[in-house]
Amino acid sequence: MGHRLATPCEEAFFFVTNETLSDLEPQVLSRPEHSLSRTLISKNTLKVLYRLHRAGYLAYLVGGGVRDILLERRPKDFDVGTNARPTEIRRLFRNSRIIGRRFRLVHLLFKGETIEVSTFRASPDAEEAPESWDGDEGNEERLADIEELETDGHGEPLPEEYGTPEEDARRRDLTINGLFYNISDFSIIDHVGGLEDLDARLIRTIGEPVQRLQEDPVRMMRALEYAVRLGFEVEAATDRAIHECAGMIAEASPARLTYELLEALTSGQAAGICAAWQHYGIFERAFPEAIQGGDELIRVLEEVDRRHAAGQQLSEASLFGAIFLPRLAAVLREQAPAEARVDNSKLLRSQRELLGPACAEMHVANRKQHLINGGIFAVSKLRRPPERGRQVVKLVRQESFPVTWDLFTIGVGTGLLPWDTLAPWSQAVEQVHRLGADARQRFQLEGEDQPRRSHARRRRPRRRRGRHASTS
Repeated sequence: MGHRLATPCEEAFFFVTNETLSDLEPQVLSRPEHSLSRTLISKNTLKVLYRLHRAGYLAYLVGGGVRDILLERRPKDFDVGTNARPTEIRRLFRNSRIIGRRFRLVHLLFKGETIEVSTFRASPDAEEAPESWDGDEGNEERLADIEELETDGHGEPLPEEYGTPEEDARRRDLTINGLFYNISDFSIIDHVGGLEDLDARLIRTIGEPVQRLQEDPVRMMRALEYAVRLGFEVEAATDRAIHECAGMIAEASPARLTYELLEALTSGQAAGICAAWQHYGIFERAFPEAIQGGDELIRVLEEVDRRHAAGQQLSEASLFGAIFLPRLAAVLREQAPAEARVDNSKLLRSQRELLGPACAEMHVANRKQHLINGGIFAVSKLRRPPERGRQVVKLVRQESFPVTWDLFTIGVGTGLLPWDTLAPWSQAVEQVHRLGADARQRFQLEGEDQPRRSHARRRRPRRRRGRHASTS
């Protein structure tokens, strides 16, 4: 697992409930007392923070950006918290759009960077899945509708939706994600004990663990993901709660589960994260139709991580396809041992039975499903050395070939597919890429030797009707 549990002494010292949190005074570190420098925050994020502050609003850098800078890690992105309402934020920034159905956020769009700005909220409800967000594309009528929804009909704001910075910190998932950086005085504000847990390198839920995981079972996946990514330990009460609540993961939104899976697959530590999910029995319960393969799947994810470390970015279709690679390899071994030819219709039938329910379960978009299906099916063609140049060209020209090649090379690298065909196929594919457009003429593709004739049917002249039909 790579992390140990906190000792009972550590647990007794750190554990606090939501009730005791409300009695604690926040810990505030002045600028000389911490290492977070504005030079480590993106210029666009600083612009957002300063503009909100100058307009009279609270403006905090929140969540993972604060955590990662204090850990001397490079943040993946930056989020901002404020007491300004979404419509007020929208009017301050022209490059913005309001998103969200249940709780509205604002995305500020800069070149190469999107900054998410959220109003402090009191609700502990689960976050919305990205797939459920619908954006405001700058329509002022839509903006007026949103503004009306934010009031009680008499111009008064709804009291239950938005909250104070303290309430916003306490409704978050983990203590290390509840830290705020205040741009007005450059201080760090901790309402939840996150600074102590950063020092102790502990993963802990905010409040009573079982209650918080029942509110949002996806927090189990996130807690284990952070434990692996940061090299932290899961504190004892949180560990027990994850074991107790593991079965509840099946009740979470499929779109959110798939989003967390994709986050893990693109993290560079997919193997460790998914192994942690397997250890707690979360992985298979979250994706019962898709996740099978055991140790073979972990080997595949280790290969994915190696490519990430080498700077090779895999598409989402290739990442999802990699999850099915162990099962595909088993089907190929069963239906076509060694270098025997594959029965295409039988393989396609097996593939549909495998991918159909799994992609539906994971809410994979239709276009990605098309690429995954085409990519996986073509892998079977690479188990035998290329026989003709036209075969190679036809395969390379397919839209799904990048997925095919990713899955084939991953399968070879993990021992799931035969390695002896890699060299001849690599040479053939390289030759096609080198020839480029000339490859069509070089290999004389079937049906393309002669220009196609046009069989367009001649249209009849339109008959005029009415009293003026005879005059023109």
